[in-house]
Amino acid sequence: MFAEVSFRLAGAENPLLLVPATVNDRGPYTFILDTGAGASLISPRLADDLGVATTGSKEGTDAGGKVTVALASLDALAIGGARRAPMPIAITAELDRIGAAVGARIDGDVGFDFLKDYRVSIDYQKQLVRLLQGAHDAPAAPPTRSEVAFRLASPVKPLVLVSAFVEGKGPYTFAVDTGASMTAVSSELASALRIEAAEDGSMTGAGGMLKAAVGRVASLTVGAASLENLSVVVSEFLETIGQAVGGRLDGVVGYNFLRRFRVTIDYPNSMLWLVKTG
Repeated sequence: MFAEVSFRLAGAENPLLLVPATVNDRGPYTFILDTGAGASLISPRLADDLGVATTGSKEGTDAGGKVTVALASLDALAIGGARRAPMPIAITAELDRIGAAVGARIDGDVGFDFLKDYRVSIDYQKQLVRLLQGAHDAPAAPPTRSEVAFRLASPVKPLVLVSAFVEGKGPYTFAVDTGASMTAVSSELASALRIEAAEDGSMTGAGGMLKAAVGRVASLTVGAASLENLSVVVSEFLETIGQAVGGRLDGVVGYNFLRRFRVTIDYPNSMLWLVKTG
């Protein structure tokens, strides 16, 4: 199965990647494509419009701390020809807050529970997302491709974790998060590497706009893929996420790094591919 859809970016300097999705064969609606989310989400507004009944609630942890969401089930959720039916879903007003922050109506968020069966390819230059499922040969590897094995952080929060080097030091544990607009490093790592971060800034992620200090690193390297002089935010939210997954999380690889590559996350085979595009 192969699906391809165009995406758009919303949020100016702190963009989110938005894709069209259909819910219960209605739409299209605007969803964040979010490898940093374990569960897929819809807004209370969309749930009301579709008459989605809740079945319970649970508490989760995002970049902003603890969040309580309502639980429900959809008849179907689809991105292009990629479809899951039925589809468990969580309902949260956080999506309205994120939408207000980036100046766009956001109806939902596609997370790991939908993406886990696919090879997800994001071409930032062409603004295309491709979803491939089933037994297919890997595409021919260009000489500039970086191939990196990843692991999932935990069943509770299945972040895509890779080894990364910052300013030639490491390896450190970073999450690859298409729902994060900026690359981030933990306060602990920033202190250890003496990263100067004095200017107040903000970061858009699954928890909305987060206040954080802004600095720069001389280089960030994932596999053979590397960028120099990269802006990063320094925030304590990584410690919060690390506690939720029961492990250390040193950073997040966000949009300002990923946009320079064609990014493929092969969930079934736990492989990440990065091809430099600009």
